[in-house]
Amino acid sequence: MSITKTEALVLKSIKFGDTSKIATLYSKDYGKIKVIAKGIRKPKSKLAGALQTFSHIQIVFYKKQTTEIYLLSQSEIFHSYQSLTKDLHRYVFASAAIELLERLISGEESHPEIFDLIIETLSFMEICPQKSLEKSFWAFALKLADLLGYKPKLNRCIICDKPILEGLILFSPDKGGIVCKKCARSDRTYLRLSKDSISSALKLQSIKTEDMDTYNIPKECLKEISNLVLNLLDYHAGKGKDLKSLEFLKIYPSKT
Repeated sequence: MSITKTEALVLKSIKFGDTSKIATLYSKDYGKIKVIAKGIRKPKSKLAGALQTFSHIQIVFYKKQTTEIYLLSQSEIFHSYQSLTKDLHRYVFASAAIELLERLISGEESHPEIFDLIIETLSFMEICPQKSLEKSFWAFALKLADLLGYKPKLNRCIICDKPILEGLILFSPDKGGIVCKKCARSDRTYLRLSKDSISSALKLQSIKTEDMDTYNIPKECLKEISNLVLNLLDYHAGKGKDLKSLEFLKIYPSKT
């Protein structure tokens, strides 16, 4: 058993027993981990309030090779992001980012770039204009796909490596990129995308989060980008479609 310290983001937590909680965290140094906070629900617990969803925290825990749930010893809140819970649409997109991360990360593998990306994304969602929420989520999803090794090739045909200069563009989730008409096969299913959508997706792959407000993306393009990303992740990771958080927007559409 070793005493370990790291930064973490609270993905979700559940009640355990009469006074405790078990939380799923994404940590900067150890990937996705589970911790148990004994007695956290007692009124005078020193850990009270430390495991709220979205909270960026620093933790000390006991890491033991023979167990999958580690004992939480200390926790300090850097930022709670609780303002995200006070605005419906901010909450929806922030929850979708958390849900996508939780689905795609399967184990304890350190990936500081992913940790920095989710913290940067939540920080932006907390203060950005309403119109930037949706594009910031899809930028997060595209960058996450890149960091996990699923980056779609969108600038040239993934088969012949030639640029596609005109007409509709075909995207192959299984190949992980766009396909020109010459290389397309009649027995395959492709997503049809406009050049504007491809251009916007390429921009979202590389744009700095703080510059998101300066780049406008038509609603039709965001719809095509969402279809591209979710089909890509569903094929290559077996997860991505039917995000429960985004389903909520069908009832309460985004204010963009």
